[in-house]
Amino acid sequence: MIDTETVAQLQQKLANEKEAVRSRLEDALISLTGLDVSNVPTAHLIKLCRKERSATLHEEGLRLEKIDAALCAIHTGLYGLCADCEEEIEEKDILSDPAESRCRACRTHSRYHHA
Repeated sequence: MIDTETVAQLQQKLANEKEAVRSRLEDALISLTGLDVSNVPTAHLIKLCRKERSATLHEEGLRLEKIDAALCAIHTGLYGLCADCEEEIEEKDILSDPAESRCRACRTHSRYHHA
């Protein structure tokens, strides 16, 4: 299991990335729609991105959703556990991508069966 100091560092990294991704999405949506989306909840912003045809917006929306889920997992004490099988995610994978929500086996299974 990842130690609390590392989790705190990763939490800060995720919070910073969330702010940056959210800012990019807000700017893109404002220029596309003309609507001020700077104060909408994150979940609503993600839904707005899914409705747009831009692949970039869609990918950024997915990343924001993944980051938000990781921050939620930290707050609930489930961070580092696979969302599918609930086994621990390898520390190497978490350090590589702090928003990773699945262990290597489940990621491989998902890519194989959902490709």
